[in-house]
Amino acid sequence: MANNKSKQIFADNLRYYMNKNGKNGTNIIDDLNIKNSTFYNWLSAETYPRIDKIELLADYFGITKADLVEDKTKTNKKSTGKEPVDLDKALSEEGMAM
Repeated sequence: MANNKSKQIFADNLRYYMNKNGKNGTNIIDDLNIKNSTFYNWLSAETYPRIDKIELLADYFGITKADLVEDKTKTNKKSTGKEPVDLDKALSEEGMAM
């Protein structure tokens, strides 16, 4: 069972990708055949989707499952212990070039 923080991270990420892709709840509900109440419970951080629904949404937005479930707001901190981002590679993957 997902904790409240995980539910909120998912809801925030879902909202972010909806805005980024110009989609609203009705679009996603219709396109993916998801129940209205189920979708809005995810969006309001009331419930957390099963992995198959996370995968369905990730495929829909053309992103990874991690993009939906991980807190990406901390990736710019200096002491994350993670490898630096290769900007050229990241932009190339997004279809952009420097």
